[in-house]
Amino acid sequence: MNELVKIGEHEISAKMYMGQRVVTFKDIDTVHERPEGTARHRFASNKERFIEGVDYFVITPKTLENTELDAERPIGIEAVSQRGTVLITETGYLMLVKSLTDDLSWKVQRNLVSSYFRVKEVVNRDLSPGLQLLKGLVNEMERKELEDKERDRLIALAQETANKAVETNERIKEEFITPFDNWRDDVNSKVREIALKAKIPYQNLFGEMYRELENKAGCDLATRQRNKQERMRNSGCRKTDIDKETTKIAIIGDDKKLKQIFDDIVRRYAVKYVA
Repeated sequence: MNELVKIGEHEISAKMYMGQRVVTFKDIDTVHERPEGTARHRFASNKERFIEGVDYFVITPKTLENTELDAERPIGIEAVSQRGTVLITETGYLMLVKSLTDDLSWKVQRNLVSSYFRVKEVVNRDLSPGLQLLKGLVNEMERKELEDKERDRLIALAQETANKAVETNERIKEEFITPFDNWRDDVNSKVREIALKAKIPYQNLFGEMYRELENKAGCDLATRQRNKQERMRNSGCRKTDIDKETTKIAIIGDDKKLKQIFDDIVRRYAVKYVA
C-alpha cells in the first residue's frame, strides 16, 4: 500500500522518481482544491518555461520497460498513461502554482514543500556522518547525470535545428536557381503548388500576384490585354488564338521586364509557403 501524506485537509500518495519526490497534476488540483484539469491547463499554457528532467518528467509504459536501474523506477505510481504521465518536481510545482496567492494556496505550498518534497532532508539528518557523505555523493552523481542528459538533449535539439536550417536554405536556393524553362507552364505549375501549400484558392493567389506586379511595375494588365486583343482582331486572328494569347500570364510573358518582376514574385511566394 502506498504511503499517504496529509497536506492540509487532503491526503496524497507519496511518489518518487529519479531519487526525488514528485506529484501529478491530480495531486496539485486536489490539495489546492481546484477543479480537475486546472494544473494540467496551467502547465500546457506555459510549457516552454519548464525544463524536462528538471521541472518535470514524462514517463510511459515503454519508459518503464527500458528502465534498467531500480533508482530510476517510479515509486507510488499506480498507472501510467500510454500517451505519457507527467510527474512534477519541487521546482516545477513552485513554478506552476506561483500565481495562486489565496490564503489556502500559501498554506498548502508551505506544507507541501516542507512535509512532502523535502522529507529527505529530515531523513538525512538522522543518518550517520558516513552514510550522509555516501548519500551526498550519490545525489551529486544523480545531479550530474541529469545535467548531462539535459546537455545532450539541448545539443541534439540544436543539431536538429541546424539541419532543418540547412535543408531550408537549400530549398530556398533551389527556388531561386532553378530556371522556368517552359515559362507559362512552369509558372502555372509553381503557383498551383504554392496555392495548395498556402491553402489559398488558385485564382485568388494569381490575382494577388498580378496586383503586386502592377504596383511594382506601374502597369495595367487589363489595358494591355484589351490593346493586344484589338491588334489581333485587326490582324484577322481567330478567337481561340486571341483568347489564348491575351491571358494575363501571356501578357506578362510578352514583356521581358514584367516577366522578370513576376518571376521574382512567384519565387518569393514559393520560399514563403513551399521551401
